[in-house]
Amino acid sequence: MAQVADAIVIRERTLTVSLPAQGVADESSGEPAISASGRVVAFASAASNLGPPDPNGAVRDIYVAGVGAGGVRLISVPAEGDGANGPSSAPALSADGERVAFASSASNLVFGDSNGVDDVFLREGRGAVILVSITPDGGVANGPSGQPSISGDGRYVAFTSAATNLVPAAGGPGTQVYVRDLVAQRTVRVSDALAGAPAGGSAGEPAISADGRAVSFDSEAANLVTGDTNGVADVFVRTLARPATERVSISTAAVQQAKAVAAPFAQVSSISADGRYVVFDSDAANLVRGDANGRTDVFLRDRRRKTTTLVSENNAGFQGNNDSFAPAIAAGGGHVTFESFATNLSSGGGPRENVFVRDLALGLTSVVNVRSDGARPGAEQVKQLLQRPALSADGRVAAFTSTARRLTGNTSGKAVVFARRMSAPHGKVLRPPPRSTALLRPFVALSADDLQATRFACRIDEQPAFTCRRGTQRLPRQLPGSHVLEVRAGGPGLLYDPLPIKLPFTVRAEPARAVAPGGRRRRGI
Repeated sequence: MAQVADAIVIRERTLTVSLPAQGVADESSGEPAISASGRVVAFASAASNLGPPDPNGAVRDIYVAGVGAGGVRLISVPAEGDGANGPSSAPALSADGERVAFASSASNLVFGDSNGVDDVFLREGRGAVILVSITPDGGVANGPSGQPSISGDGRYVAFTSAATNLVPAAGGPGTQVYVRDLVAQRTVRVSDALAGAPAGGSAGEPAISADGRAVSFDSEAANLVTGDTNGVADVFVRTLARPATERVSISTAAVQQAKAVAAPFAQVSSISADGRYVVFDSDAANLVRGDANGRTDVFLRDRRRKTTTLVSENNAGFQGNNDSFAPAIAAGGGHVTFESFATNLSSGGGPRENVFVRDLALGLTSVVNVRSDGARPGAEQVKQLLQRPALSADGRVAAFTSTARRLTGNTSGKAVVFARRMSAPHGKVLRPPPRSTALLRPFVALSADDLQATRFACRIDEQPAFTCRRGTQRLPRQLPGSHVLEVRAGGPGLLYDPLPIKLPFTVRAEPARAVAPGGRRRRGI
């Protein structure tokens, strides 16, 4: 951190996570997961040159890395040190970053893995890999398992499986959602129908709350709750202590969604640490009022207040003009990250899809995938690869995948996992509007303690927010009377200052102009 004039310049905000210490990775990386502090990122990669010699070469493995610390550690490796004999994917991190759950088709990660299908595993620190998707007697599952999600303390792992022998009772068709208690050594199925009956359709995309008490998931079944008659897949939440299931992909008025995310995609959901908030994507146009874009949007369900609100909108409250999807909510519940093809959500993004973070309390949206100096990656056809980004508990660090060369000088064009530090700057007013002015559009001059803060969110009274820039500008035209200008510093790749600067000012009516004899105007007194 270095002092330059009146600004503090934080030199490295966008950091590479999945690159070797020297050179570039020889294969792509993706599927980032992040710890609560934002200091540890797990990811999957087929690269063979990320760190110590990779014993299985180009086979996709799971790694963890410290953000800004350099170096990576291989996770999906047998105790003997041989390479995994099958690809691994879908890492999930505990809050402290010590426990990593993942899926793998490898048969040599644990002794006796003879089922020949994908299983869910967990590794704690530098300990041995353990099998999560197991039968009550410790045997292997008779069907594939995947999509793990882990609780904050690492005790509970939610996952999907097509196996029929993980719990005694028969389940529904296709894949179903399970939770494994690693302490009690017990597995329960959470996608069951009313009264424990088998579900009438498959389920997937589970997300477990950090406290381990609730799981959100997508299901095609129409018999998980009463009154499910829309004929499309929905998002549900299952509480575990006192088993109960509720549907969350509904409007505030409890109207069923008219349309789910179109196949082959499924509705993706994420749940806050305490289970109160659930975010999900949907193609429905009837979940909130005024949804007229005809696109996939991201929504937030407050389970306590029973309300549903739109997340994928810009600072002025306009919804995205293209698809938004793959949301993840910060454990604290205050921020949501997602991907979008929309071009009107925030300034500073590159072409194709971009990654955004929405501050729910402030109602402000920031683009994430920018360079360390806040500049866009460039005009190249950058791909974020339709992969779900990840967010730290406080929403200040986001992890995402991109092929952008200009983010890091990644000359290979392979997909790389990045972490973006988004701490908010603090705004400064160099020239406030006069307390009393006859100008209907007074001037204001803005700055911040970080030179990367090039955009400011401004609002006059209760009017819609608008974007201000660094430096001097005229405010929008106002009617005569008393007003308050609120300013929050921000910019591409930055959250907005949570403490606004409030500037009261009064606009006086312009003096009347009298007409002098002979038709010439003279100023009124």
